[in-house]
Amino acid sequence: MAPGSEDPTASRGSSLGLHVGLEGGDGEAAEGEGGDEDDGTQDLACAEDPEAPGCPWDRNTTNYADEGVWGNSDPHTFAPQEAEPEACPDFAVYGDMIQIPEGEFVMGCDSRNSYECGKAEREKVVVDLPSFAIDRMEVTQAAYERCIEGGACTAPSGHFKPRENCTHPVVNVTWKQAGQYCAWMDKRLPTEAEWEKAARGEAGGLFPWGDTTPTCEHANYEGCGLRTTQPVGSYPEGASPYGVLDMAGNVREWVFDREEGRARQPKRAIRGGMFSDRDINLRAARRTWGDVSVSDYGIGFRCAQ
Repeated sequence: MAPGSEDPTASRGSSLGLHVGLEGGDGEAAEGEGGDEDDGTQDLACAEDPEAPGCPWDRNTTNYADEGVWGNSDPHTFAPQEAEPEACPDFAVYGDMIQIPEGEFVMGCDSRNSYECGKAEREKVVVDLPSFAIDRMEVTQAAYERCIEGGACTAPSGHFKPRENCTHPVVNVTWKQAGQYCAWMDKRLPTEAEWEKAARGEAGGLFPWGDTTPTCEHANYEGCGLRTTQPVGSYPEGASPYGVLDMAGNVREWVFDREEGRARQPKRAIRGGMFSDRDINLRAARRTWGDVSVSDYGIGFRCAQ
C-alpha cells in the first residue's frame, strides 16, 4: 500500500463493525481471508444477540437505531416519561368570602337604551337585603376537585383538567352540581338579589366597576380575543364596590332563583358575562336562564352564606 493512502477495509470495519473476528492480531485485515467483503458474520451475530457490540441495540454506544431488529421501538431510545402533574396547591382552592352589609340597593334598570338595559331587567326596584357573605371569586377547578375526592360532587361534563388549570373556574357543571358543591362547603348558591348587590353596590352601577365602557383591564370578554377562561381574580380593575371579582366576564354563574312565570319545569337564573360575550352583555343587571340539567363551557358559579 502506498504511503499516505487509506485502507478502505479498515475504514468500513471501524465504522460499520463488519469485520468482527476477521482481523489479525495487529488490527489489520488478514490476507487471503476476504478482508474487502462482508461474509455475513456480523449479521448472524446480531440476529443472535441484538445488543452485541456493533449491533443496532448496542448498549455501549449512543447511536441507537429508532427501530430494533425485531421491528419494535428500542426501549433505550424512548423519550423520558413526563411526570404526572402534582396536586393543586392549597392556595388554588381559594374560597375566601366577602361580607356584604345589610341595607337597600337598586336592582334592575329602567333605561330604554338596549345597551344599558335589556328587556328582562326593565323593572327598577329598591331591594332591602340582610347581611350576607359571598365568595370573592368563582369556584376553581382545584376546589371542585376536592369535593369530588370527598365523594360529594360528580365530575363536570367537560373541560375539567384541575391539575393543569388549578385556578381556572370550574365549568360545565349543572345547577344541581353547583348546589351540591356549595352544600358540601356549608354554603349555598346566592339569590339573584344577593348576586346583583355584590356586583353593583348600593348605587346600582352599569358594570361592577361603574358606568365606564369595559376594557381588557376590567374583564375577560369577546373584545380581548382570548376565547377561553382565565385564572380567577385576573382582573382586579373589574372589582365590584365590595371587592368581589369576576362578576363580569370569564364565566357566567348559576344562582338560586327560578325564572318567573314558569310553574312547570322552571329554569334557573344565570348571571354575569363570559369570555365570548360582547361588552353589552357584561352588564351587572343582565339576566339569563337555563334548565337545571344544562352545563356549558361558559357557566360556572360561586357560593354565598
